[in-house]
Amino acid sequence: MKNNSKTLKVWAWIFIVLTIITPLFGIGSIICSLKYKKYDEKKGAKLFNIAIMVTAIVFVLNIISII
Repeated sequence: MKNNSKTLKVWAWIFIVLTIITPLFGIGSIICSLKYKKYDEKKGAKLFNIAIMVTAIVFVLNIISII
């Protein structure tokens, strides 16, 4: 039983770290879409809008999960 509790503790820490890191992926996608916008204005604008929406949704869900 002790081994199982250690595994659960490790998984809990993994999920805590992933919860903190998740918004950084959103910021990265925004930066990449802005850089892509230089090559293709129309597709870059769509990617930028999608990146903003997804980042905002994930950020709100992240705050809700912390509370």
